[in-house]
Amino acid sequence: MLAVYTELKNAEKVKNFLIAKKNFNTDYLPVKEFGLIYFPIVRKIKVPKAKVVNTKFKFPAKDVPLTIDELLKGKLTAKEMKLVPRSLEVVGKIMILEVPEELKKKEKLIAEAYLKQNPNVETVAKKEETHSGEFRLRKIKILAGRKSKETVHFENGVKIKLGLEKTYFSARSGNERLRIARLVKKGEEVLVMFSGAAPFPLVIAKNSLAKVIYGIEINPSAHQYAVKNVSLNRFDDRIAVFFGDVNKILPGMKKKFNRVVMPLPKTGEQFLGLALKKVKKDGFVHLYAFLDEKEIDKEAKKIKGICKQNKKECRVVRKIKCGQFSPGVFRVCFDLKVK
Repeated sequence: MLAVYTELKNAEKVKNFLIAKKNFNTDYLPVKEFGLIYFPIVRKIKVPKAKVVNTKFKFPAKDVPLTIDELLKGKLTAKEMKLVPRSLEVVGKIMILEVPEELKKKEKLIAEAYLKQNPNVETVAKKEETHSGEFRLRKIKILAGRKSKETVHFENGVKIKLGLEKTYFSARSGNERLRIARLVKKGEEVLVMFSGAAPFPLVIAKNSLAKVIYGIEINPSAHQYAVKNVSLNRFDDRIAVFFGDVNKILPGMKKKFNRVVMPLPKTGEQFLGLALKKVKKDGFVHLYAFLDEKEIDKEAKKIKGICKQNKKECRVVRKIKCGQFSPGVFRVCFDLKVK
């Protein structure tokens, strides 16, 4: 088999060169022998600090994970296979499936297959209910693996410990949290309303030079996780989290902020007037809403009206689709600049 070999001290450089040239045969694993390392290649080329050789031995084949279809072959009918959930959410080491009613009798079988396919997952569960109630919580049912609904989620350089039935959290909003963090300028003071287990404060602290981040959360369980997460990530000197209703806590705060984040997409606009009182001149508010695509521009006009009612001049800088809730319905962030 065609390969290049080099001394072990040059292994990383040679490997990176082959990858850059798209000449690494990824179907096989490298072989170490007598102080040398052999890399399987696709075609013969000159490689710095390495020599090309046609080996007499065979390289071990790389294990290719079976697809979910292959794992379930012969266990489900063709009709059932078409209904197997493909939309997955992984929070820490827990995978959450949306299992249709037609597959209820086969849900554990399907969960076992996903568990086998994903070595980094310890638990497979299914949604029992959508987010609901004052705290927007959801029920899940464990189908396979470890019997735990608590996990530690790794995202954008931070660890977020949480219980899936005790606090609202969406792993799919990870990119949006990072987007907001990258907008934060050095020395900014940031407020996160409805901060939950503190994913926004943590990601902002890790990925920006914000001076301080405040978080307010009314769900006692979520707040307790937030307290733990701030310490877990060693941000006690930059993040302050408060337990209670924003309507009661914010009016008592004398501080104003350069940026206010409002990750409450269902009823966030009801709190916009309160947020506007706490944002500095030329500051920003990030307001979220679940909207039909056709309603986005109409909502932007409504937001401007709320700003006007509160005697604030606001400009909608951006309208960002940051997640799809259902066909045609999106989670939208309105980035507002407040004059």
